[in-house]
Amino acid sequence: MAKKNQLTTSDHLEYSEFEKLLSALHADKDYFWELYARLAFCTACRGGDILNFTWLDILDKEEATIVEQKTGKARRITFNKSVRNTIHKLWELLDKPNRNEFIFKSNKYDGHISIQHVNRKLKEFRFKYKLNISHFSTHTFRKTFGRYVYDNAPNKAEALILLNKILNHSNLQVTKTYIGITQEEIRSIYDSIAF
Repeated sequence: MAKKNQLTTSDHLEYSEFEKLLSALHADKDYFWELYARLAFCTACRGGDILNFTWLDILDKEEATIVEQKTGKARRITFNKSVRNTIHKLWELLDKPNRNEFIFKSNKYDGHISIQHVNRKLKEFRFKYKLNISHFSTHTFRKTFGRYVYDNAPNKAEALILLNKILNHSNLQVTKTYIGITQEEIRSIYDSIAF
C-alpha cells in the first residue's frame, strides 16, 4: 500500500467479486463500508471525491454535481431510482446520520476519514472475504465501474467513448489501459477470425 502522496496501483474487481464483497459487508452489517463500495462504484469518482460527499449531496437526489479534486473539472452524476433507494436504505440502517455531515465522517477528528484509512480497510476486506484481486485500493471501484460498463455494452467503441468522457481521461488509449483491456483480449479478437 502506498504512503500518503504516493501512487497506489489498483486492479478492477470482476463484477461477481464486487457482488461478493457487497453481500459480505451487508451480512456483517458493515453498512458504512457497504455504502462506500456502492457509492464509489456507481459514481465512478476518485476516493478523495467520494470522501467529500455529505448526506445532503446525495440523499434522495436524482443527481449531484462535483468538481473533481484531481482535474478541477465539473462532473454531473445521475442516481437512478435503484441507487437512490439503496442509498436511502443504508442511511436508515446507519441510524439516519445528520444530513449536513460527511457521509464518511471520521470518529477521531473533525472531517472525513482519510484515503489511507480506506485503503487499509480494503486490504483487510481483501483477506477477510478472500477476494480475487491483487491490488485493491480506493481506485478499484472506479476501475470496476469502467470495466462493468465496457463488458455490458453492446457497442464497445461507443462504451469507450462514453467512459472516456465520464472518467475525464485525456484520450481513449488511457481509458483502454485504465479498464484493463489486455493484450490477450486484443489477441482473442484476431484469434476469433475464421475463414
